Amino acid sequence: MSGQARPEILDRFATLAEAMQSAIDQAEDFVPEDAPRILAILDREDRLVLAGAASDGAMAWCHPVANAAEARAVVSEASQTRAHAIRAAEWHEHGLARRLRHHADVLDARLVDPLWRVFASRALQIAA
Repeated sequence: MSGQARPEILDRFATLAEAMQSAIDQAEDFVPEDAPRILAILDREDRLVLAGAASDGAMAWCHPVANAAEARAVVSEASQTRAHAIRAAEWHEHGLARRLRHHADVLDARLVDPLWRVFASRALQIAA
């Protein structure tokens, strides 16, 4: 989601449950040495339905923002985190910069389209 790599469409699914299961299956193929990745589930109009961080063979779903005010706060925090990542890279702290960029991506993953926020939150409650 950081724009560093073009997203890859793995498949299309009829239900959110099928898409979530596919993301979990995909995460199981990642080896522990892989950098964490953000997997996103989009609807037909490319709106974010749900996203999560996949690493070490597991999927950590990001809880969607609840409202517009929370979304603005998350966007602000993600922007500040990316600015810190740029400074860290300038100071040759590449590991820190990579972790900060990933953290900003995880924040962005919470920015579920308003149409899907309640539905995605409920799906995560059921999945838990």
